[in-house]
Amino acid sequence: DPDSAFATARHLLKDVDIAFCNLETVVADAKYLAPHDHDHHPRTDEWMFDSYVRAGFNVMNLANNPSTWHGLDPFLRCLDVLDKAGIVRGGGGRNLAEARKPAIIERNGTKVAFVCRASVCDPITAAATEDRGGIAYYPVQTFYEPRLRVHHVPGSPPIIHTVPDRGAARAALEEDIRKARKEADVVIVSWHWGVSPTTGGTGELTEYQTEMGHFAIDAGADMVAGHHSHVLQAIEVYKGKPILYSLGNFVHDLHYQKRPNHILLAMLVRCHIQDGKLQRLSFVPGLYKGNGPPDFFQPSQAPEIVKDIQKISARFGTQFEVSKDDVAVTLGEAS
Repeated sequence: DPDSAFATARHLLKDVDIAFCNLETVVADAKYLAPHDHDHHPRTDEWMFDSYVRAGFNVMNLANNPSTWHGLDPFLRCLDVLDKAGIVRGGGGRNLAEARKPAIIERNGTKVAFVCRASVCDPITAAATEDRGGIAYYPVQTFYEPRLRVHHVPGSPPIIHTVPDRGAARAALEEDIRKARKEADVVIVSWHWGVSPTTGGTGELTEYQTEMGHFAIDAGADMVAGHHSHVLQAIEVYKGKPILYSLGNFVHDLHYQKRPNHILLAMLVRCHIQDGKLQRLSFVPGLYKGNGPPDFFQPSQAPEIVKDIQKISARFGTQFEVSKDDVAVTLGEAS
């Protein structure tokens, strides 16, 4: 019953104007798979997609690694499925220009643009080119530095440095944000980044996440929404604008979640936009068991979840205000 995946959040989504999610799957029937494709990674049958629409989602990010795990044909079919359903999509397309194009949705006279990027994917097979479909990829390099006492402590883990592209990819991102800024009232950058537990991640931010989160705001974005790590990461307010480094997990069939006692924290983020500006940002705390979906709570019902998000955000000095229904992030004035 695919509707059950969204049952716990339905009351939070039913009255919203814009509902955004990272579509961490490819929506295409099995007949679009290559004959040799026996990949176990996520794929969703097309009949199930109606559940996403019924839940209220109308804007989706495709710039992520699962979008192209099954190759180009299922990905291109997924584009058709989303278009037929009236979904506004970003981060993926039939060529690079389409993949880079901001996803713009208008409600009540206000336009919101989503500029989408992914740094987690196979850059050879997933990245869109001028004449080939794929996703909007942002390259990042990784370097390992031995610790000062590596000769005294053999086997000690290295210091990991991540360096985002500072040439053409950065210029293209800045161009896309500036274009979106001219077309929309509010610009949100959606970024698939970070390290998930399946590849050794423990929740820490990588260097490029903070560098490029700040860059996106400096280039004109009003907010950055990150995903991929499958765990909650810090919320930073940079120059008065929020950066949510990871939205955590919602519904995903990950192998390490098979254990019934496996628990992850979750949150649903609310953005109140008025007079063409992001006036208030808050989150509803959630708890995710097994394969989900998460249960969502009033803050008074889940004080430990609220404290945990406050704790991981403390390094940035982020301030929160707890109310009856959610936890607001103090945005302050842009400098």
